[in-house]
Amino acid sequence: MKRGKIITVLLTAALAVSLFAGCGSKEETEAPAQSTENAEAKQPEDSAGNETENEGEKDTLRIVAFNNMIAHVDSIVAKNAGLYEKDGVIPEFSFNNSNPDNIQTLLADKADLVSAGATALLQYIDQGADIVIIGGQMSSGETLYCLPERADEFSELTQETLAGKKVGVSRMNTGDIVFRKILKDKGVDLSTIEFVELDSQATVTQAIASGEVDLGINFLTYREAAEQQGLVALTHFDGEDEWPGFICCRLFTTREKLEANRDAYKNAVKANIEAYALIQEEPDKAVEYALQDLSIDETTLRNQLFEYGHVGIGPNPDRKNTAEFYQAMVDIGYSQGNIDINDYIDTSLYTEALQELMKEYPDSQVYKDLWEESEATNS
Repeated sequence: MKRGKIITVLLTAALAVSLFAGCGSKEETEAPAQSTENAEAKQPEDSAGNETENEGEKDTLRIVAFNNMIAHVDSIVAKNAGLYEKDGVIPEFSFNNSNPDNIQTLLADKADLVSAGATALLQYIDQGADIVIIGGQMSSGETLYCLPERADEFSELTQETLAGKKVGVSRMNTGDIVFRKILKDKGVDLSTIEFVELDSQATVTQAIASGEVDLGINFLTYREAAEQQGLVALTHFDGEDEWPGFICCRLFTTREKLEANRDAYKNAVKANIEAYALIQEEPDKAVEYALQDLSIDETTLRNQLFEYGHVGIGPNPDRKNTAEFYQAMVDIGYSQGNIDINDYIDTSLYTEALQELMKEYPDSQVYKDLWEESEATNS
């Protein structure tokens, strides 16, 4: 058997029992995969309003993303705005809302460029998958909830207020990792807290409402359900004394694929950066593009993108916070610490693509802000 196939078999066996994907479990996010090849993509416009297209030969990339939440909205907007074609890539899209399945699809050479939650992805890398992170898709987006009558009891999250309490989580959810890291950094003894692992984040919400657990952690997608059941948010984990900018979904490929056609992946990253800028600068147009594939209604989409807050959709690969996230997984016993995670993060494609865009659009404040952020997080 080829090395890649051996790794796939081993990782499947190792993760099958316990792995629930970073943003949420397979059960709560999975939707039938569907092919959406962009055969009639719109041509994007340049700064003067003229239609543009990258002349010359284009590279085809099979791209897999989520379409049941905003986590991969950059890729979806890039697809429907024709930005991949503009930058020299022909995208062949499919949607599958399971993090482990997306990663397995890449390892089985049924996809070229994939997005998935950080927890599942880093676990695969830790166990031997030669995957390289080249971009970001989402950060933050997690919330700790409780019943309203108990909010004062947890106004401070300390050893005294948390000892003996039950916290509902879904296995390997991003928020679970982040919460445990924050508490550990504050000196809280995690062994005094009972983390109750439930089968989905919907079940976590129900467990908080029924009093089965004292607190619970849920992803952005479940905010409305939590609010409808009267739960209140205690923290989004992104305060100054917590973990501002903690990562979630990442954009990645295999090292072999990246080395074989680096320019194609750089151009795909460039398209995602442009999609992010479009979302910031022309939100109505971006929403129109996003709704062509996202299976959520417009009100929910706008709320999650522009109103709720405490969520990021930036394309930055963010070496700093990715490395911190992996170390947190090791420190709390989720991963073994088998590798130097920096060897599996390539920020050069992002910085090169961003430099090209800053040359093309020197007055863009969005690109200037992204560059400043990159300088702080990718060195």
